Amino acid sequence: MKVCTCICELNPFHNGHEYLFREARRLTGADFLVVVMSGDFVQRGLPAICDKYARCHMALNGGADLVVELPVAYATASADYFAQGGVSAAESMGITDCLCFGSECGDLDMLMSCAGIRTESDPGLHILSQGEGSEKTRNYRITQLLKEGMSYAKAYATVTGNEYASNDMLAVRYLKSLEMLSSSIEPVCIRRMGGGYNDTGADSLSAASVRKKIFSREGFAHLVPKYTYRTLEKIHSASFPMEAKDFSIQLHTILSRILTQTEDTETVLQEFMDVSANIEGRIRANIVKYRDYESFVGLVHSKEYTKSRVMRALLHIMLDIRKEDYPYDLEDCGVSYIRILGFRRSASALLTALKENCVVPVISKAADAPSLLDDEALHMFELDVNAANLYDRACTFKYGKEPEHDCAREVVII
Repeated sequence: MKVCTCICELNPFHNGHEYLFREARRLTGADFLVVVMSGDFVQRGLPAICDKYARCHMALNGGADLVVELPVAYATASADYFAQGGVSAAESMGITDCLCFGSECGDLDMLMSCAGIRTESDPGLHILSQGEGSEKTRNYRITQLLKEGMSYAKAYATVTGNEYASNDMLAVRYLKSLEMLSSSIEPVCIRRMGGGYNDTGADSLSAASVRKKIFSREGFAHLVPKYTYRTLEKIHSASFPMEAKDFSIQLHTILSRILTQTEDTETVLQEFMDVSANIEGRIRANIVKYRDYESFVGLVHSKEYTKSRVMRALLHIMLDIRKEDYPYDLEDCGVSYIRILGFRRSASALLTALKENCVVPVISKAADAPSLLDDEALHMFELDVNAANLYDRACTFKYGKEPEHDCAREVVII
């Protein structure tokens, strides 16, 4: 039995994802395809356009045999933690033979070189570097560009001369994570079809482009498979679409409570992941101008940090995700459980293998979590549940639907 794993957000599932899944099976000869998928909030610090169960259903229709959730602490973190969490999930399951991922360049050797693998002239990664010799100089130059407001990917490309960096950095991080875990999983790089990850052009094929069309009420049926369109059509105006502004009240309530209760403590917000002294200061200075989620991001944003960093910081405050929830060293980060979101009935052999080989507890019923997890793992699981429930409350408030507690939701089976 050969198993291929993909790490995805599927926000939402589009034709490019269907192509990725199909090519992953073809290139690897895999019998089964596993997807490690973000939950209700995603890496850019935003809510997913529809909940994790709807996206899980799309993934299963699109060719996945099993979908497991990437814990929210990793799903909403910077690219390094996102990759480390996803790769550690693939490794911990004990059944993954290949890790497939999309890439703009489609050149695995080049990406491995960028990750510091197979070459002594590795350009390296700023956050993973050892800070020695010329690497220290490059890191300093990257840091200076970041302070000027340039994105990390663009700063990296500017300093290293790597023209592919802006689109392929996540792929590089996957490879670096595999190396840090001394994993035997084989990386398989598949060239992306259509536009880049954040390309929103009229003819581009990306999740960002699909979301843009959805929010502007343009036609998008040609960009997604029929089963995705049917799923979204079914839940439209019932629980979809969701966007940042739908969480405006929750964010303001939480920020106000924290700031009111801690007026004499200037560093309390810095306990949350991605919140720096600068970001905390700008939150405190601008809270009186708060109108909604999106405009507040603009008030807190500065040249020192990208908007994505600010959005992640605010999201982590709202979801109560703190710096102490992550190990000090990136290489020590990893999932402490595998939560099943859905599977195909034909994948019984895969599920059996997962239960026999997984080195962390496998959770298919949320009610079993307290008896399966230690205190630290249970805390991480509770962050997932709390995030899902907050998402559901916002959805309930917007559409008037019946509230559904995450622990009461059933695994998706098709």
